[in-house]
Amino acid sequence: MFTLKKIKSALILVLLVVAVGCAKTNPAEEVYYHLEKAVSLESTFEEQQEPLSKAEIDEYELYDQILELSDLDEIKTLASNAEELANSRISMIELEKESIDEAYEEYTKIKAVIETFKDEDLKKLANQLVTVMDSRYETYLELYREYKEAITLDLELYQLIQKEDLTIDELEAQHDKVNISYERVNQYKEKFNEYTIQYNELKREFYDFAELDVVYN
Repeated sequence: MFTLKKIKSALILVLLVVAVGCAKTNPAEEVYYHLEKAVSLESTFEEQQEPLSKAEIDEYELYDQILELSDLDEIKTLASNAEELANSRISMIELEKESIDEAYEEYTKIKAVIETFKDEDLKKLANQLVTVMDSRYETYLELYREYKEAITLDLELYQLIQKEDLTIDELEAQHDKVNISYERVNQYKEKFNEYTIQYNELKREFYDFAELDVVYN
C-alpha cells in the first residue's frame, strides 16, 4: 500500500476534557468529545504509516535485486526475505484496521446526540459530517480489502519466481495482476484522502458554527 497521509485538524484534548467535565449541557460539546476521542483512537493507524511505507520500499528493492539474479538458491533467499516483509505488512494493516474500526465506533456515537439538536442548521451541518464520515470509513474498508489482496498477489509472485521452469509469460501474467491490484489501492487511497480532507473541513465548520472554544495547531 502506498502511505496513507491523513490530513486532520489537531485539537488540544485538554480543552475538551475541561469543557465536557465542567458541563455536558451542550450537545455540541458531546459531539466534540466523541470526535476528538476518535482522533486519538486513530493514532495507531497514523503510527503504522511510516513503517508500512518502509516495508514496501525494502520489499520492492529486494524484488528488483531478485530480477537481476540467475542463481536459484540466491533467488530463494531473497524471495524468503521479501515474503517476511509482505507478512509484516499484513500485521501492520491489521493494527491499522483495528484502530480505524475503534475510531469509527466512537464516531457513530454522535448520531444519537445530533438528533437532540434544536438548531436545524447545526443539525444539517452535523449530518453532512456524518455522511462524509461514513463514506470515509467505507472507503477505508475497500482500501483494506484491496491491499490485502495485493499482498496475497505479491506472495504468490515470490513463490512463482522460485520455480525452476518459470516462463516469461507466467511472470508477466502475475506482474499484471499485482499492478492492477495496486492501481486499485492507489485509487482507494486517493478517495480516502479526499474524504479525510472533506471531513476535517466540515468538522472545523461545525465547531465554528456551534461556537465551541477550540484551538487548532
